[in-house]
Amino acid sequence: MTGVIVKPEAYRLTNALTAARIADGFIGMPLATTIQKLYRKKGELGTGPNAEMIQLASAGCHFLLSVRPSQTLSGSQQSQLKAYLTALNRAGIRYRVALWAEMDDVGQFPSRQEWLAYWRYYAPIVKAAGVRCAYDPGCNLQALPRAMAWFPSNPAPDELWIDYYATAFQSGARIDKLLAQARAAGVQAGLAEWGWAGNLLSNNMTMHTWNAYCEYLIHLAQGGNFKLGAIYYGSEHEGIRTDVIQSATDPRIPMIRNVSSAVRAAT
Repeated sequence: MTGVIVKPEAYRLTNALTAARIADGFIGMPLATTIQKLYRKKGELGTGPNAEMIQLASAGCHFLLSVRPSQTLSGSQQSQLKAYLTALNRAGIRYRVALWAEMDDVGQFPSRQEWLAYWRYYAPIVKAAGVRCAYDPGCNLQALPRAMAWFPSNPAPDELWIDYYATAFQSGARIDKLLAQARAAGVQAGLAEWGWAGNLLSNNMTMHTWNAYCEYLIHLAQGGNFKLGAIYYGSEHEGIRTDVIQSATDPRIPMIRNVSSAVRAAT
């Protein structure tokens, strides 16, 4: 599946499905209504589908859901996670879980040992709910070595989803070795977030770099590396609108279409 992450505020709206249809109209492909990555705050799991999820699910959208239960390894958080996933299952939501997306970024987990203890504590709860549990590291140049060193094995992830932006490509980060590591472990991969700028304050990205980055992703897709799909990040974050596709003439659209088509063709 290929998708686009777009929050309603990207288009000054309150309805997630309306925003998704605007993004799809600009890009000219049904992406934001196919699969989106959703996020839950630290320690906040909810009791069932929220309005954003219900609106998008009504159009058949699937979800990669990033959840971040407490790092204190709380039994009550285990119970809340179980109850939350049970409620989503009962509501017929189609989703998989990314357990603490970008856990390898600076300031998330202080050590490999603490991350793996966290994974061992919560991943079995996800799996027991009949939900695919994904490892979703950030792959900027600083995080990438941790993404590989912290790859969990007990239990093994059901999937690998990668957050990897053109800004990371520009700085020299390449994900071939991480993909090979997953392949050796028998774990299929996808792009959980890809796009113009992971560092939203970056102002030195160019179309030349963008095109080279997208050609790299197309090459990887044609090699069968993104069997799970790819989700473009096209939303705003903390008021920064660098990644939002704001019209049908946005110069990034041709490569968004090319990458998405290459991923679809190879799955």
